[in-house]
Amino acid sequence: MYIMHKMRKFLMIIKTYFNKLYLTITNEEDYMELSQSTKKILENAGWNSLRHIDIQPYQEALSLDGYEISDKAKTFLAEFGGLELVHPAYRVSNEIDHTHFDPLRAISGICHERVETYEERIGEKLVVIGEGYNEQLVLLISESGRIFGAYDDFLTCLGNNTFEALDAICQRKETPKIS
Repeated sequence: MYIMHKMRKFLMIIKTYFNKLYLTITNEEDYMELSQSTKKILENAGWNSLRHIDIQPYQEALSLDGYEISDKAKTFLAEFGGLELVHPAYRVSNEIDHTHFDPLRAISGICHERVETYEERIGEKLVVIGEGYNEQLVLLISESGRIFGAYDDFLTCLGNNTFEALDAICQRKETPKIS
């Protein structure tokens, strides 16, 4: 009995080690896309490459609001959900903006019907993941992992993946407007 207990504990330690190693290896290339200053902004907000939170409250609220939560949305929220970034302001030099990844806050500011109009424009389902630039822009992630920013009729692609989008937000990059 004692040996079995020790063996189970040992196997759990090995499994945990390899899961962390796997996460580090699979994500290492993606993290290289981030500029050093974007990494610093993320780290100041509490992020690290092994961060993984329980997203059940987000899933429940989004589902109640009519969203189908894609795997890309789940992955994003598990790693970045709940973070609030403080970064250089988009339009005004020497000022700061805040961007948060809290869909509970963000869905209160946009109707699902409005999001459906954005879905028609890009041809993919979207999920609300937060708000950018002092809550002026709703942030959405598509089924393919592209991240968009939207306000009224305005829609822009912030990045083709999470790390392009984070860099665009934190580095004040221009992004293409979608008609």
